[in-house]
Amino acid sequence: MTTPTPPLSLDYREGTVTGPKGTVRLEPKVMEVLVVLAQYSGHVVSRADLIEAVWPDVVVTEHTLSRCIYQLREALREVAVGRREKEFDSIETLPRRGYRLVVPVDQAPSEIRVSGDKLFIELRRPQLLIGGLVLFVLTVAIVIAVLD
Repeated sequence: MTTPTPPLSLDYREGTVTGPKGTVRLEPKVMEVLVVLAQYSGHVVSRADLIEAVWPDVVVTEHTLSRCIYQLREALREVAVGRREKEFDSIETLPRRGYRLVVPVDQAPSEIRVSGDKLFIELRRPQLLIGGLVLFVLTVAIVIAVLD
């Protein structure tokens, strides 16, 4: 008899997932795959929707997604039950349909929105926003100085 898995916590900004056995840092695209699956936890997300959400306007092979799913399964197993437990599966594969996250995740990120049938990850990076604002102010200051 297996014991229920306690909820895992993910920190999108830090790129980490934490469970009873520790914390693991994920590669950015692996984290984005987890974010999408967590947002639709318990529901099937098609391979096409995952690819569109994580790699919009980029041509990637299904092998790229499969590699991310493999890395994600390994990381989730490590933080949930430990590396030695081989019978733990956090992501269910539904042939010809997609993937379903089957472990509970606390605080599914709100950086995701749905438009029609497409998933979009809104990556908010405050540093880029501040940098863009500073660049804009400097540009305006230069234009004003030149015109005076």
